[in-house]
Amino acid sequence: MNLKQLSYFVAIAEHRSILKASQSLFVSQPAVSAQIRLLEEELGVQLFERRSNGAVVTPEGSDFLGHARSVLDTIEHARASMRTHQAAEVGRVSVGIPGSLVSILTVPLIEREQQELPNVQLRVVSGLSGHIRQWILDGRIDFGLMYAPSTEGGLDVERLLSEELYVAAKSRAAVKGRLTDAGEMPLRALEGLPLVLPGREHGLRTVIDDAVARVGIALQVRTELDAPEQLKEMVRRTGCFTVLSLAAIHNDARGDRLFTARIVDPSIDRVVSIAHASGRPLSRAARRVEQILKAIIAKELEKGWWKSAHAQAAGAARPPAPPEP
Repeated sequence: MNLKQLSYFVAIAEHRSILKASQSLFVSQPAVSAQIRLLEEELGVQLFERRSNGAVVTPEGSDFLGHARSVLDTIEHARASMRTHQAAEVGRVSVGIPGSLVSILTVPLIEREQQELPNVQLRVVSGLSGHIRQWILDGRIDFGLMYAPSTEGGLDVERLLSEELYVAAKSRAAVKGRLTDAGEMPLRALEGLPLVLPGREHGLRTVIDDAVARVGIALQVRTELDAPEQLKEMVRRTGCFTVLSLAAIHNDARGDRLFTARIVDPSIDRVVSIAHASGRPLSRAARRVEQILKAIIAKELEKGWWKSAHAQAAGAARPPAPPEP
């Protein structure tokens, strides 16, 4: 049984004639008759009585007619629903963005979504990279940005960019004697500095701990604090130091902007990826929001302020960082 047979059957019942039905369907009469015979054989009943003046539905055919029309109506409703989705993206989309990227991505994302996707209800949530990962797996958000490599259990992950991290201080004078002639800070020079860093479950802290372990130094972490804004405030008010990305301070409106120096020899790199749950495809609306978010990130990279950050395809080797001004 197939939709063709059902549509032929309904057409004959309505026209009370195989000839007229075939003409309305633009199909030859023998082809229509052949499909009806196959349908009757499958059902094991006679659907029509063939008469000299046409075809009359049998009692069994009358009973089957209601089922056939219901199936065809359901199919048509499904097609109409899909045509609606083709016309415009609709629905709810939830996106997770790490705290250090919120200030540069959230407002532009909402602005473009409102302009381009008026029928989409967008929700943006901020959290630690580990929280975003779990929210995706739990189905609480559709997709999100994470500081993660190209493989994460249960997730489809796409690498977007790699960025180098910076040490942040209240002033340049606070790190006098620890900087190179180029104004950069060797990783080993972090040893002994009183630091305020995110907790160990934070993706940024994991990257930092791995980097210092490779060079064999120990950090003096005075305080653990996860909120990027509070990390910066601690540096301003207590004179301690932190490690962050340039994105975390780019839109800082404070007049007493922090001094930053790129960490080198070796640098501390982290990968920014976008992820959604494996086996749970994104809706059409979510895919469009994802495309907008990627475009915003690409635009920020082109502006030049995000020094030592660059787009990176999955599995691609990291190109050399551009020289510091």
